Amino acid sequence: MQSYNYVNNWDYIRDTAQYYGVPEVKLTKRKLRQLERLQLSSSIVNTEARLYLNKYKDTWVHKKELFKVYYRDEDEYLMDKMHVILQLLMNKELLDMEELVLPNSLVTVDDKISGYSMPFIENNINYTILLKNPKIKLDLKLKFLKEILKFLKKLADKKELEDNFFLGDIHEANFLWDMDEQNIKVVDIDSAYINNSPISISKFLTFNEKLENVSSKYVMDEESERIIPSRETTIASFWFMFLDTISNGNSYKWSLNEYYAYISFLKKQGIDEAIIEELNKMYVPSSFTNLDESTLDCINTDKDYTLQRARIPSSNGSYYK
Repeated sequence: MQSYNYVNNWDYIRDTAQYYGVPEVKLTKRKLRQLERLQLSSSIVNTEARLYLNKYKDTWVHKKELFKVYYRDEDEYLMDKMHVILQLLMNKELLDMEELVLPNSLVTVDDKISGYSMPFIENNINYTILLKNPKIKLDLKLKFLKEILKFLKKLADKKELEDNFFLGDIHEANFLWDMDEQNIKVVDIDSAYINNSPISISKFLTFNEKLENVSSKYVMDEESERIIPSRETTIASFWFMFLDTISNGNSYKWSLNEYYAYISFLKKQGIDEAIIEELNKMYVPSSFTNLDESTLDCINTDKDYTLQRARIPSSNGSYYK
């Protein structure tokens, strides 16, 4: 994979982009304001950027693309993001997988690097809606979780990326179901970890202090004080998504007592011992077993695995409702 030294200096970043021939879309603030803002569902939290829809014509064909423009404009934050995006653009051919929604170019606004462009997946459903909606049956939710499993296994099996590329922030909002192509899409790829790039904030890793007690498994980067994305964090993040889906809770926020009480409940409910064994590895040094999409096939979807059914007392002594 192509790589370069990370220096947080705008001139250096511009020179690097030019040296590697990274494409660039130049906008003015006035032009940006004329573009249509893409409104996300109220259930999807976006704390870093605005999305703009750009409609254009390419050889008589009408096309659409998205511009992700950061409104967090602190230099250090933006430069860290740009290092990740540059690496993705430089290694786009190697990362060519139909599931990854990769950057197409850098985006500058009034000559300031401010974001990037990417393909627009027009007819889609965000996984937050699919996995968090109590009206959607568990068997269908598990079907969509298996699609994530299938992709994560495909990514892990791509030998040319081994140890050089990980999805840093793995959680439900960063996956879409493409209704037209009937496959999964991975978005917010700017949180990836590629060639030892700066480490992005991660829902399940950054805000879970319990993982810090297993430092041999979840290795902390001393400079950023964030856990380095790896095979183990990838699998842990998937299991947190799984637990959130079947429990209707936020498993990464549970205390250790709550966590293990819920795992005991799942065992009583007849969840396969292989899954119980993996879940019991979350907060111990033992390595996870490789992910496989068939792992979830044995779950009885007629049973209720919610926190309400589990009757587990929360840290304040009350029961989850």
